[in-house]
Amino acid sequence: MSVFDIAERHGPWRLAAFAVSVLLFLALGLLRSPFVAIAWILRGLQAGLDRRITTCFAGPLAPNPVT
Repeated sequence: MSVFDIAERHGPWRLAAFAVSVLLFLALGLLRSPFVAIAWILRGLQAGLDRRITTCFAGPLAPNPVT
């Protein structure tokens, strides 16, 4: 089934609406990507900060703990 068959069967407006829907989906994906990148950066920073705070309060782990 070609594009012309679909346009003849359902009308050009439905075909145009489908094209607009696909373009909107792609545009929203592109708008979302910077926020995803920022979330990954913040997650990495938070993990590093958590590691530093934990080491500060708990101290370094000794290989052979004294009992």
